Amino acid sequence: MKRLAIIAGAGDLPFELAQKINPRPLICSMDTTQPNGLDVDIWFSLSRLVPFLRLLERQNVATVALAGAANRPRLDPEQFDPETASLLPEMVAAMQGGDDATLRWVIELIEDFGFDVKGVAELAPSLLVSEGVLTKRAPTAAESADAARGDAILAAIAPVDVGQGCVVVAGLCLGVEALFGTDAMLLGVSANRAQREPITGGVLVKRAKPGQEIRVDLPTIGPDTVRSALAAQLTGICVQANRTILLDRDLTLSEANAAGLALWAVP
Repeated sequence: MKRLAIIAGAGDLPFELAQKINPRPLICSMDTTQPNGLDVDIWFSLSRLVPFLRLLERQNVATVALAGAANRPRLDPEQFDPETASLLPEMVAAMQGGDDATLRWVIELIEDFGFDVKGVAELAPSLLVSEGVLTKRAPTAAESADAARGDAILAAIAPVDVGQGCVVVAGLCLGVEALFGTDAMLLGVSANRAQREPITGGVLVKRAKPGQEIRVDLPTIGPDTVRSALAAQLTGICVQANRTILLDRDLTLSEANAAGLALWAVP
């Protein structure tokens, strides 16, 4: 029987994805990452990427899914096997091009080995957010306007592959997500707001970049996102419908409702 392998990064997404797949997928992870709640079947290093893909062939894997956050490991050419070393110039060039360029390169390499790469949208569509208001409270007109402003900001920076999120309050951008992710951005907003004259409200906006490879690295929110948004004194979270993963849905919505936070998805 052909198998599905999940290359699992950090966070809860690999676990939630694995729960949606039957029979149990083969769980693989880089040796610099620990996926939450999963027993890893195969550990591998980036310096031996080609031998890892050949091992998947021997394990009768036909389909590969990439899920979860991945750290950028330090590259030590002396640790590379000859076949993977031959790919090093392409790998470095892709990594210098940003996250999306790196992931596209990884996907192309996996496909070159004959594997079918599938994303969460195809394997577990129930994890995606549908269009509409998800919480008891709908956004106010001011929050909707901030969300529209955030959408325009993210569209403007998309060509340079910076990030998938920003924070807007009263039309002003308080933060843009970069390499360190959404939580780091919200932590910065929280720290800066605490030192200034308080401005109430504001919206976290998350969306996929136009033209992004949607089989990997879709925007993701969960309970931690709600907590970080509240710590940053935000009152709303606006995400892109059918392009955003919602982790631990019941807990996320429960905490948002308890805090009076508006969470909604737009096209």
